[in-house]
Amino acid sequence: MTMKVLILDDETIQRKGIIAKIQTYALPLMIIGEAGDGEEGLQLIKQEMPDIVITDIRMPEMNGLDFIEQALEQNPQIFFIIVSGYSDFEYAKRAMKYGISDYILKPVDEIELHHVLSKVILKIEAMRRNLGVMNKLKQDNELNRESLRKQYLTRMIQTSGNAVFTAEDNTDIQQKYPYFLAIVLELESFKLPHHSFRAGDEHLIWFAVENIMSDQMKQASCEGFIFQHAIHQNEMVYLLGVSHLNENLAIKEWLANVLQGVNRCLKLDVTIALGSFVDQMALMQQSYQLAKLSIRNKMLKGTNQIYDYSLIHAQASSRHNVINDHDERLLFKLLSDGNETALLDWVEQRIKQLVETPSSTYVHLDWFCVDMYLLMRKFLIEKTKDTDLLIGEMDDLQFWVQNLLSWKDAIKQISKQVSQITAFLAKKANYPSKDLMGEIKRYLDSNLHAPISLQLIADRFYINPTYFSRRFKDNYGQSYSEYLTKLRLDKASEWLIGTNLKIQEIAELVGYEGAAYFSNVFKKERGFSPNEFRQKHQMAK
Repeated sequence: MTMKVLILDDETIQRKGIIAKIQTYALPLMIIGEAGDGEEGLQLIKQEMPDIVITDIRMPEMNGLDFIEQALEQNPQIFFIIVSGYSDFEYAKRAMKYGISDYILKPVDEIELHHVLSKVILKIEAMRRNLGVMNKLKQDNELNRESLRKQYLTRMIQTSGNAVFTAEDNTDIQQKYPYFLAIVLELESFKLPHHSFRAGDEHLIWFAVENIMSDQMKQASCEGFIFQHAIHQNEMVYLLGVSHLNENLAIKEWLANVLQGVNRCLKLDVTIALGSFVDQMALMQQSYQLAKLSIRNKMLKGTNQIYDYSLIHAQASSRHNVINDHDERLLFKLLSDGNETALLDWVEQRIKQLVETPSSTYVHLDWFCVDMYLLMRKFLIEKTKDTDLLIGEMDDLQFWVQNLLSWKDAIKQISKQVSQITAFLAKKANYPSKDLMGEIKRYLDSNLHAPISLQLIADRFYINPTYFSRRFKDNYGQSYSEYLTKLRLDKASEWLIGTNLKIQEIAELVGYEGAAYFSNVFKKERGFSPNEFRQKHQMAK
């Protein structure tokens, strides 16, 4: 399906240049308009509903960041690509806080623009597939009523817009209460048998959790819907009707009883989070998403807690530099000196400081990780053209930040990146090489006998494995594993024709542990078994 693109830049020549480049690509894209300022851009977004917006970060009247903020209010599913100069580093940092994962440096390079657009297309296709899965949930009439109800409620909180409750799920709650609130209860992973539960009793555990919540609801005279999330099986969701906006304290009191009940009766660790109040049931998706964000606070403050989005938002509302100018100068010096030990100690100390500070939240940890990444990137830009190979692209950063399970994972990830940088720079100082990909290719060529893996390459050359795979394929037109397999089989073919070595011996010489596996690979790629290949060429002589 074709995706709609809007170009926003105050310089006409820049807009026309980007449009001309896109029109040469064989990508499913359609330019639906161009705008010279933010106001015109917002109007086009309202009229045309683009999937992708490419915007300059600096513009008169309304800058790119203000434009993005207002555009996301209109349509939170737009994917943005920002265009910036080297001098716009601080703007790029701020853009990360809006979830913008792709930016291009000026002047816009044709190949880089194609690469970034291709990535965004894949993201949009994945999002559309996910929405398709959610829509299918509603149509599955073979499931029983409770399962359908659970799936329907899940769909309502997963997709924005116009979900409406049926009469069975009762519109009287919508009519009775002026406000609504999503609450998420998340059980930590457990293994069965556990306590009085046997293997296969997962449904009984969730039945018990639902009963504990229902009992507390009745005691507190609360009304709403409780259901286990149809996709995230470790979640129980409660959609609550609320009479007054000042009920937070009372709600948290009975939720504390729920938490204690799960701890005491089921001997399980649990985390509970509240979203924000909304004034329509149809907006419950917003409240749920904020509850999901709030529950991330457990990676900093631990489980068996109740987290309230309104408090977390208040504590994190004023953006302050987690890493200040003095820290930046210190980090650059430690990186330049290759002082890995001092740098890792500093990272661990600062993250532990966040953990111990009562007012800090998961947001501050996210900011710290983003700031560290951007500072390392800024440092590396002056040192090497292989920045993405060392620490990955911004997509990689967003992925691991969003999937952190604890603050200790953040220390491990940043420490790994620091170690890769210092080791790479030390190696570069002793053995300078302008062509890292060529160096890796030469290593593959001369080590056919070795058990080479993607992780081994990453560790040996201090690079990011995911980005290396993409870069190798871009450079050589095939994946590193395809290249290595062809290289090994070419060498094996030479030995099969020119020597009397046994199949097992040849397999070992080209890096295969067993003759059987080597033979299977050889036949799959060359159409003959090694013995058939040898006999064919002997007969030809």
